[in-house]
Amino acid sequence: MSTAYALTCVLAGLASAYLFSTYLRRRTRYPPGPKGLPVLGNIFDVPVDYPWIGFRAHGKQLGSDVVHYEVPGMYLVVLNSLDAVGDLLEKQSNVYSDRPHSVMLEELSGWDRSWGQLDHGERWKEHRRLFDQSFRPAAVAQYHAKQARAARRLVRFLMDAPERFVEHIRFSVGALVLDTVFSFDVNPGDPVIKLVEEAADTAIETVAAGIWMVDVIPVLKYVPAWFPGAGFQRKAEEYKTLVDGLFDIPYNRFKETMRAGDAKPCFMSTLFSDLDEEGDLAQTEEIFASLAGVTYAAGTDTIASTLVTFLFTITLFPEAQAAGHSALDGVLKGERLPEIEDRNALPYITALLYELLRWHPVTPVGVPHRTSADSYYGEYFIPAGTTVFGNIWAILHDETVYPEPHLFKPERFLRADGSLNNDVREPVEGFGFGRRICPGRHFAQDMLWITIAHVLAVFEILPVGPAPSMGDSEDVERCFTPRFVSMPKPFECRFRIRSQTAEGLFCDSDP
Repeated sequence: MSTAYALTCVLAGLASAYLFSTYLRRRTRYPPGPKGLPVLGNIFDVPVDYPWIGFRAHGKQLGSDVVHYEVPGMYLVVLNSLDAVGDLLEKQSNVYSDRPHSVMLEELSGWDRSWGQLDHGERWKEHRRLFDQSFRPAAVAQYHAKQARAARRLVRFLMDAPERFVEHIRFSVGALVLDTVFSFDVNPGDPVIKLVEEAADTAIETVAAGIWMVDVIPVLKYVPAWFPGAGFQRKAEEYKTLVDGLFDIPYNRFKETMRAGDAKPCFMSTLFSDLDEEGDLAQTEEIFASLAGVTYAAGTDTIASTLVTFLFTITLFPEAQAAGHSALDGVLKGERLPEIEDRNALPYITALLYELLRWHPVTPVGVPHRTSADSYYGEYFIPAGTTVFGNIWAILHDETVYPEPHLFKPERFLRADGSLNNDVREPVEGFGFGRRICPGRHFAQDMLWITIAHVLAVFEILPVGPAPSMGDSEDVERCFTPRFVSMPKPFECRFRIRSQTAEGLFCDSDP
């Protein structure tokens, strides 16, 4: 017995030593990262405010464009270069196309109904296929008339009450998306607009709050809302009511218009016209509701935030604004308002849009991916289940690609003759990476272009108060909110109508 026991102990010891040495070998192959603390790991190293700046700073300190963090129950990897993104999120997209799972966001707050949160599988592919039918490059032209009307509506609001420019932008973009998705014609104060805005904000608030304990210890989701310390449950209940309303109320309102025979051409009517009567109607309608809700929530917030950034930026760099005015005047001759068909004749406005998307992307660290299997980046091991961020801001502020990245210089995208320079990379990274790149990017760019052209054709936008320091990229970033969706901190600006001719042209246009 003593011999057998001794042999068992020896074998157990050898097995433990082997497992421990294997762990150490694997651990040393992780990408570089901050040293961290025992048990807690890097929980205090992961930057909460302005993470795009902190992630890049860690990469520079470690001499690596890939940085690894380990927090309880979670691995994080940040990609700070275009090469790293290309090697992983693009070339290994079959492994890097899932989404991280959040108990707080999805199970408790109701965002599991969002197809944007689905893993890369057949359900996600079906949603993407249906969405692409109406928003691929060849299809978005059908929305140009709606976009032009929305841009002109916004300018009218800015003429009447310029001090409420953020409110006007949010409403105008929200109304456009509702018109595009459901063909709803809404006015300021419509309860549907308020509902969907509040619901969309719940996702931003949940992500911006950082790491929820229920995501680290999922069993906490069973703790009742009345239990001490279960404030997250009460917050989640509040969120879920709004999120369910986002997916259900506009969709049910649209179905009522269909039953009444009043539905007009829109994204939803296209989906219903192609409906397979032999399919599972309940499942199909859940897909349709998810497509509609996500289109509104994602499209409205990102487009509106980018337009607010445009107004802030154009007051800081008056030479870019003057060049935009000159370009528009040269084509429009003061005789008409811009149309999307003028895009080829106005490369400077396109360059200005590209620089806007580059200078401060609205989601600077992007939407996270999750690995579905073990993978490698060179010698570094990245395990399955790792949350992966492509640091969009760091990539678009790479000095080797965009010299003086803290400066707003639309001319970096132009040749000497004023035409677009195709040798300079278009900042598509602002829309994400790989198979999860934003499928609504073509619609968004069209809307941004036509709105910027209208605003510059009619107004000179002037700063109020002293301009902030533009010393370097980090100085610039402190002017913006520090979390997931980033837009300028509250600021003031003045809108001066450029001429009586511009005002007259606008007042004579269709509403």
